[in-house]
Amino acid sequence: MSSPNDAVPRDNATPWLDTAVGYALRRAQMKMFQHLVDSLASYDLRPAQFTALVILEQEPGLMQADLARRLAIEPPQLVLLLNKLERQGLAERVRGTQDRRAYALHLTDQGRALVGELKERAAASDRAASASLDDAERAELLRLLRKLNGDLG
Repeated sequence: MSSPNDAVPRDNATPWLDTAVGYALRRAQMKMFQHLVDSLASYDLRPAQFTALVILEQEPGLMQADLARRLAIEPPQLVLLLNKLERQGLAERVRGTQDRRAYALHLTDQGRALVGELKERAAASDRAASASLDDAERAELLRLLRKLNGDLG
């Protein structure tokens, strides 16, 4: 019976970190993230703000607390993010009718117009940052990452 460690090289020629999935994922994530940061810089947006815009395009009226959970950030961080999107005229908070303390989030007309352009820019960044992969490798990597994240689809 084999153990999970059987796949780890046991010689001194392979540095230990090069055998750690988490380390390899983090390095790849940093490369992809920096490429996206550079691609969005001319819009004065960060990846989390871009992600929020895409989520709000897909789910208009999403509540603030739900967006914070989707972005995996604390509510005070979300408030800062939303303040910036509102200052840029890209999103707006609409006070709830049932619970006046809650806010539904929507893209403005300007935000809706910009999000398509941003998605194209992000897709081009994603392709450029992963250009060392061919189409089959890219599809396989995405499949494996979804599996690792517990996504069955």
